[in-house]
Amino acid sequence: MNELNELTDLLYGEGEPMQGGNLTLEEAKMLVRAHTDYKPFRIVRDWIWAELNVAEKIADDLQQQDLKPVMVYAHDVMFDSTHRFAPGNWVRTTPLLRFTPPCIFETTNTVYILVGEGKRKTTSLQTIMSIC
Repeated sequence: MNELNELTDLLYGEGEPMQGGNLTLEEAKMLVRAHTDYKPFRIVRDWIWAELNVAEKIADDLQQQDLKPVMVYAHDVMFDSTHRFAPGNWVRTTPLLRFTPPCIFETTNTVYILVGEGKRKTTSLQTIMSIC
């Protein structure tokens, strides 16, 4: 039952408020197109910045790939340039490659625009990966 409690806390519990971009959907599209012209992108809101508690080996593996132990879970996809996720669906990123404040979260393959206020939380890799 502890796993269920951890998952519930991640998805619906309190977290440290974190401000993303105060952007309309069209402004977010313009921002991401100015940032990259070759990566797919997703614009999301109601998001969670999840700092991962990972074993040293996993942290080292991520660092060797220039990645950081941070992922984003978003309750609401506003727009997906690949049309993989319909508006209103949820999405979970892969680990962070680079973050450009206040709202550009970039992974190896995708750019995410974090719209509005989100929450910063700490969780385990197992917990965030159990979301399905």
